[in-house]
Amino acid sequence: MVSLAPYRPPRSGRQFQRYDSEGFRLVVGCIPYRYRKMDEANSNDDVIEVLVISAQNGKGMLFPKGGWEHDESMEEAAVRETLEEAGVVGNIECKLGKWSYESKRRSTLHEGHMFPMLVKQELDLWPEKNIRTRKWVTISKAKEECPHLWMREALEELVSRQHTQAGAKDEEMGRTSSE
Repeated sequence: MVSLAPYRPPRSGRQFQRYDSEGFRLVVGCIPYRYRKMDEANSNDDVIEVLVISAQNGKGMLFPKGGWEHDESMEEAAVRETLEEAGVVGNIECKLGKWSYESKRRSTLHEGHMFPMLVKQELDLWPEKNIRTRKWVTISKAKEECPHLWMREALEELVSRQHTQAGAKDEEMGRTSSE
């Protein structure tokens, strides 16, 4: 897991951003998530909620993401973009995957890398607070609201990973209690 590095002021412009050998802009981001207890009277299960943010053009809800710059690791860029756009801090985990997608604005290709981030803190003030809204939603609501296939695929990978981890935890607890 990677923790948040010391705060740096928000960046703008693309002069320091990375591109691959084919000219694809390299973009990184996070799917911020948390566990919320379901109805405590009826269940001990936790449910995963994810944090989505509004697109700058106001059309649809997205996961925070942006350009990966030359002076930072992929993980540092993902944490920075998530702080700037969504105003949350936490620990990021192993990369969910890599996706190629076409930019809607410029009809150019990007290579997107997404990480899960277990949120530890929501900030009251963050760099893009005045241009984006954020909200916690269920996995199914995020799938409905996210207009991008590649982000929905990253969300599916997060869900799959969480189910695998939960199954391993249940199996471990079962072995421990029967020994």
